[in-house]
Amino acid sequence: MAQIATIPPAVANELKRFKTNSAPLICQIDKRASPPALKIDTTVLDEDEEFSIETLASNLPDGAPRFVVLAYKPSHEDFPKVVLINWIPTGCEPASSMLHVGTLPAIERLVIEITDGEEGLTTEILDAKMRKV
Repeated sequence: MAQIATIPPAVANELKRFKTNSAPLICQIDKRASPPALKIDTTVLDEDEEFSIETLASNLPDGAPRFVVLAYKPSHEDFPKVVLINWIPTGCEPASSMLHVGTLPAIERLVIEITDGEEGLTTEILDAKMRKV
């Protein structure tokens, strides 16, 4: 059975309060906690920087998985949708990837998996994946 991280009430509340006009919410698993726990990662995006999918992709870590919750308006839609991106770059250590994947069912709503690193997270690719959802 895969180990999963706990979701502390503060993080669960942040996820529940997420709205389509919210800034992206980036979560990582704190493996040093006992048991491992999901926490908000505030180091990825700069509040002063204008948000884009490409900026997000270039700022996400190359060797560590993240869950990214964001409001995204596909070019073929009239309204934004809340999307959960399961960011697992190819450079992740297997134990981190397994813990991350094991935790996914506990928070998933809409999953778009990106495994190709920065090259795999572009506006065009996200639009194409959204058409399939």
